[in-house]
Amino acid sequence: MKPENTTRMTKWRTDSIYSPKDLNIHDPHEMYKWEEPVSGWEWAGRVLGTLGFFVGIYMLTLLTFLF
Repeated sequence: MKPENTTRMTKWRTDSIYSPKDLNIHDPHEMYKWEEPVSGWEWAGRVLGTLGFFVGIYMLTLLTFLF
């Protein structure tokens, strides 16, 4: 094994809190990046959009059975 992989494995085994990007053995050339943090407004939009989707599906099925 390469020494940098051994140190990563040792860090992974001994630390209780670690950053997953420190253990980047599957993408050593950084071809795929982690998603950048998004604002609270974007998270609120995602949550409301998901909630609206499920409520819409529920209402469509409920109205289908009623009429």
